[in-house]
Amino acid sequence: MNLFDAIGLKGDPFSTSPNVDLFYPAVEHRQCLEGLELALRMRRGLSVVKGGIGVGKTTISRKLIQNFKDDSDDFAFHLILDPKFESEIILLKHIIELFGINESAESVQDCRNIIENYLLRVGVDQDKTLVLIVDEGQNLPGKMLDVFRTLLNFETDEYKLLQLIIFGQPEMSKIIKEYPNFEDRISFNFELGPISLEDTKGMIEHRIQVTGGKSQHWFKNEAIIKIHKNTQGYPRKITQLCHQALLGMISEEKEEITEDIIQRVISGKIDTGGLLKQKKKRYNEIAVNKLLDVLQKDEPTIEKKSIISNKAIYEEEEEEEDWIGKGDDISTILEDEEKNSKYTAENQIENTENHKSKTNSESIIQKETVLNTQINVEPPSESQNSDIEDQFLPSQGKYNKNIKASILNKLPFDKVFIGLHIDSYRFITVVIEERNGIKTLLSHNIFLFEKDDFTYINDFEEIMNHFPHIQDDLIDQLSDFGTLYNSAIQTIKQRSAVALTIDDDHISSHIIKVPHQSEKEKNQIIQFSINKNISYPVEDAIITHRKGKKEIYYASVGTKIDLERFGNYFHHNQWNIRKWYPLAQAIYNAFLWNYPDRKNATTLIIHIGENNGSILCCEKTELKAIRPLYIGLLSLIDALKDNGMYKTKKDEEHRKLFSVPETLLSIADQKLNKGEYDGIFRSVFENWKQEIDRIVNDIRNEVKISDDSEILLSGSAGDITHLDKFIQLATGIKTRFMNPIRNLAVTTNFNSNSLEYNPALLTGSIGAGINILGNSSILPKNLKQYEMLRWINRGGILTAAATIAFCAILSFHKKINVNELRTLLNPMQVQNNSLKHIETKHKQLTKNTANVENQLDKLSDDTQYFDRILVVNRILSYYTPKEIRISEANFQKGWDKEGYKKVGRELVKIVHKEDEDLRILKLVGQVESNSALLETHFNNFLAMLEETNAFQEIEVKSESIKRGGKNSEQNLSFQLKCVL
Repeated sequence: MNLFDAIGLKGDPFSTSPNVDLFYPAVEHRQCLEGLELALRMRRGLSVVKGGIGVGKTTISRKLIQNFKDDSDDFAFHLILDPKFESEIILLKHIIELFGINESAESVQDCRNIIENYLLRVGVDQDKTLVLIVDEGQNLPGKMLDVFRTLLNFETDEYKLLQLIIFGQPEMSKIIKEYPNFEDRISFNFELGPISLEDTKGMIEHRIQVTGGKSQHWFKNEAIIKIHKNTQGYPRKITQLCHQALLGMISEEKEEITEDIIQRVISGKIDTGGLLKQKKKRYNEIAVNKLLDVLQKDEPTIEKKSIISNKAIYEEEEEEEDWIGKGDDISTILEDEEKNSKYTAENQIENTENHKSKTNSESIIQKETVLNTQINVEPPSESQNSDIEDQFLPSQGKYNKNIKASILNKLPFDKVFIGLHIDSYRFITVVIEERNGIKTLLSHNIFLFEKDDFTYINDFEEIMNHFPHIQDDLIDQLSDFGTLYNSAIQTIKQRSAVALTIDDDHISSHIIKVPHQSEKEKNQIIQFSINKNISYPVEDAIITHRKGKKEIYYASVGTKIDLERFGNYFHHNQWNIRKWYPLAQAIYNAFLWNYPDRKNATTLIIHIGENNGSILCCEKTELKAIRPLYIGLLSLIDALKDNGMYKTKKDEEHRKLFSVPETLLSIADQKLNKGEYDGIFRSVFENWKQEIDRIVNDIRNEVKISDDSEILLSGSAGDITHLDKFIQLATGIKTRFMNPIRNLAVTTNFNSNSLEYNPALLTGSIGAGINILGNSSILPKNLKQYEMLRWINRGGILTAAATIAFCAILSFHKKINVNELRTLLNPMQVQNNSLKHIETKHKQLTKNTANVENQLDKLSDDTQYFDRILVVNRILSYYTPKEIRISEANFQKGWDKEGYKKVGRELVKIVHKEDEDLRILKLVGQVESNSALLETHFNNFLAMLEETNAFQEIEVKSESIKRGGKNSEQNLSFQLKCVL
């Protein structure tokens, strides 16, 4: 049945199956295809293509195979669709079977020999190119890369016998980097991204033309712009959105697709009822008659009715496979449903009348729950923190086995800390006091600074001006206790002990493995590992680290420029920053303090902030993984702005209505109220589900997730009602909101109604403010100096106090009179006053130290420069392709720019320097190759230079193609400016 024949189309132009006939050569897709085809024809060996979900990896792999259909005598393609192999022998046997080799073996070496003989027979005797394509490469166990590396070693003197192409998601890069011997063999490395607005328009028109639409332009330009903005250029999302828009156009009998139709599709408000009326008769003839035999045997259950009436919805929401294949038809779904009917009846249906009143979408979600997650979900509570008092631990406020008190905790310093978590324009503050080994939450505040286009650089000072109001609120919460919390009030007034965490892209935590045999080189290993995971030069970073269990180190990293900028803000406003943690470290601190009962289980912590999020994985309270999560609460705000609803309320008023759409939450025997923004938020939460699924599935490859595993939600996730139920349904893992005050003592006036928000919002500030000693703080140099000076002064006070105590004991022992005691104390007081000069001496010592460090920096600069020259020379020696001839490689300071100056009537050639502060490599050479491949070889050479990360910038100063020689051969001459 073709729903699109009414508008003259032969089929669905926006099918999400990887149909090569609908393939549109967008810029990135075309470049990727050309690079892969060239690598195969040159038999270069290993190619890797990475890209996010829905960017078109599978379609490219199928298009590549189609491009070689006329060369089937010379090329043989084989596919591995799901590379989850448990051992090397299983993988090798699978390859033998895949190649159609009529031999078998029981040992790894015998399997290798069989494959090598086959490759020699096909590749040398038959002169045929054997291509193995591996899809879903992110599921490939890391140890299997060594197996493929061994197979790639089978080669002749001129070419590789096996051509291997691996397609996978971006997280595959981390697996590859752990196997440098495999990474070095990659000849073509390409990362697919979203397509541009121009390509989006081209793809839409191309698909319509291919399916018979000729030159139809149904999609208006403003609609295409809206599509690209909403989908961010991901091809699969584009096809899904266009498919629904086209159905809406047909249903509403419109002649074009406008921005309004696209917006209604995004909001889930498009009316496709007309399609059902137009196609009801044909639908019954083609589809429903196939079900009569099944349905007439027994009265259909509600689940069957739901599936029939919502077949289109179910297929749309079901996660799509990348491989070409037909989805389940209705009869197949019903057959699966009948197989599970007993389980459904026994475990999910307790009241038949309740099930008769369920909506279709509830039945679909129930089916997903029963067949996929099979978890028990408790009814959601209207108040997400109403039972918070019941969750306090018996050891309320005390240290646990995960965090042991240090001897420094016994000192009479830093007993009150202000925990401050800055997340975009949201400031979350808590005050925590430690007294007699008990930590107590004294007061808390959440301040929201509403401003569009907020940036730290432009608006941070303005926010700081609001802090007196925050201080007043914190103090007011303690004013009813008289003098009981005077020390805390003084700390708040003086801002004298602040523990800080900022949600910033350039401040992060990392987990690094350092083998025991390399312990002496741990600093170099840590820097090398961090350099691969940050977007800025490691030389511009401040790095601190601490030792974990076994071979694990935990590192805190931040850029000097950002840390010093924030440090100057706080110093200018007289905020005394004592500790500064990356957000992941603060969240981990809160978990360690509040969840000692999770010591024997795996826990995932999903933190959702204003802009970004992260997922932490803790196995037996040990931090095993940290993953970025590219979702944030501002995407909900943006959705409201796109629908023109943001201006009607303040930000805080909107947040009180944030809720997961009811259609995504309707579960067995549970009816939830529809939220005010359900239609607007549906697509946002569907994208969130996809992103969370991707990260959680990636973590499953590293850590075992069992029945006792849990997910804790922290941060701004606490603003979203029923998010715990949504995550639980999406992942199949028990989920609840994190309670960071679970193991904190509270003031006597604290009760469940004293919190107007979910306590999960306090996770970051409490994690910083509980002051766990030994964590890696990333204070910039200016703040670190103040902290060192403070401890020196404290040491002087302790020394003076000890001296006075000793004198008092000595005087008592000798029973001297008061006058003698005063005589002894006077020099002590003088000595105590003399200690004030320590600060002056310390400043002088710091200045001298800085001078020495500057001199050492200057001396080491040349050494580092020569080391980099050596590295660059090695790169040019080992990795320059044979087609590139380098005639000049000159390392210099600055760049010589030629010009002409008129002197009298003559033009005199002059040379002047530019960029004199930069160290530059001048590369002059030429490309000698087939004229059709000159640009390709040159671009590959440029790409190779950029991937080495040896240069800050590579600029092509000149590029020209010259013809010469008897055979009219061409070469490309070039001059490169490479900034070291």
